[in-house]
Amino acid sequence: MPETAGTTSQKGTARFIGDVPGCFVFLDRTGPGWEAQTFAFSARSVAATRAVVSTDIDVERNERVALRFDTIGVRRGVVERRLKGGFIVAFTDDVAGDGAVEARIQWLNRKSRGRAEDRRMHKRVTPRERNVLVILGTDSRLEARMLDVSRSGAAILSAVQPPIGNLLAVGAVPARVVRHFEGGFAVRFLDVQEEAELEGLLTLRTRQEKTLAARKLGFAAQKTTV
Repeated sequence: MPETAGTTSQKGTARFIGDVPGCFVFLDRTGPGWEAQTFAFSARSVAATRAVVSTDIDVERNERVALRFDTIGVRRGVVERRLKGGFIVAFTDDVAGDGAVEARIQWLNRKSRGRAEDRRMHKRVTPRERNVLVILGTDSRLEARMLDVSRSGAAILSAVQPPIGNLLAVGAVPARVVRHFEGGFAVRFLDVQEEAELEGLLTLRTRQEKTLAARKLGFAAQKTTV
């Protein structure tokens, strides 16, 4: 039987199958290029003893790393195997015995079952207007096209692939990068959006849609003179 999001092994060891964002650091690399450097990742699978991590950063087998998983916390480990677009890490800190890590993973399993119900309700469609502006940072913009969109996320066609875990905005909708695919990347919106307003918030084609976005984001509409 294939594994699905929110899975627990029959042996009683908690395991979560799904996206868990976070960041990691190298423990053995030194020098100005590595000190205090953190790198984003999204874990595809997390258990008490190891995790499967997706990232654009190249790693070497047997390198020591420290990873901070959202919800689960900080774990130290060793790169057990390199993968295309990531790696498998075997944890070396012995915290499995206290049950705290497994309890957090079990909580993710319970939470994901509720999310799965929501995701099944959010049908992906091809938007009428596909051109969007992706806001990567204060001075960084990316013109892209949407492949499909739902109330909870979108697939973006782009030659540029922001790191997995990065926060950005598609139009006026805040989102997080959760996956890369050939020719683009997928984002999950930070909040489930209203279907009637979604395309306008993403594309911001008209003044009315820009005014709606400003109100949604908490900015007071400003009058301008020409």
